[in-house]
Amino acid sequence: MRLTRFRFVLFAGVLALPQLTMAQTPAPASPMALEAEADQRALESALLALRTGQYREALSQAENLASRGNPKAAALAGSIYEQNLIDTATPEAAVRWYRRAVTGGNSDAMLGLARLGMARKGGSTPGEALSMLQRAAANGRKEALAPLGDLFLSGAAGPKDRTRAASIYAQAASYGDADAAYAAGILYADGDPDPMDDPLKAIGYLRQAAQAGRADASADYGLMLYQGRGVARDLKGAAQWFKTAAEGGDLDGAFYWALVNAKGEGTPQNLELAVQWARVAKGSSPDADRLLAQLEAIAAKPKPATSKP
Repeated sequence: MRLTRFRFVLFAGVLALPQLTMAQTPAPASPMALEAEADQRALESALLALRTGQYREALSQAENLASRGNPKAAALAGSIYEQNLIDTATPEAAVRWYRRAVTGGNSDAMLGLARLGMARKGGSTPGEALSMLQRAAANGRKEALAPLGDLFLSGAAGPKDRTRAASIYAQAASYGDADAAYAAGILYADGDPDPMDDPLKAIGYLRQAAQAGRADASADYGLMLYQGRGVARDLKGAAQWFKTAAEGGDLDGAFYWALVNAKGEGTPQNLELAVQWARVAKGSSPDADRLLAQLEAIAAKPKPATSKP
């Protein structure tokens, strides 16, 4: 009986082999799949034409494909019109194609339509931009966050909401956006009750922006260190960030760097260097002009004669 069972299993296994081979044979592609492949090839052809500078050919292919309902092609056509890559480009045409792509859920088109809406071009408005940026952010487009914060901060699309703007900027900063980090840092440190100042948050965001190379953030981060806001006072650290800001072209940084050199705070006193940077900061603020006048008055005083031995 055991031998019989073995033979039966073996025989069943032999019968199963042709079935396995047949299952691995690919089924004929459906008409829908063939159409999708053709559309993908057409889109790649349009993109190739775009990359090689054949803008009219790219637009023709994109519009032809978009007219058949392809949202990526519609977004491409909108981009060509938005960037004025052809002589007859208009923002109205860009808006028209972007809107068609948005109905297909294309997030590139959402961002493009938002750009035009914020600029009030092609019939789009800041209100539409707000809606597009919110949809793009919900679709995972991190680059939609900072301009969304800008709209809430400016009030261009409705009532100003600085607290919401700060929250959105902070979210963008968490993804590495240094510009958004700087905006959040300022909102949490500028003395306005909307939002309430939070020195700990502010100095963290300003540090992020400063470390990313923003000269203005370097000056403001240095000022927080100088004042001891959100952190123990650090004159040496403040002076270094003032120097970084000044050398990066920030006029406030030039003033602060001149000031600490004049006073010898966080860096050895150096009146000559202080005058040099005070002249760079001239005209940027009344305080900068007063500092320069004081330093030049000191420099103009005759030096006491040294007695001979």
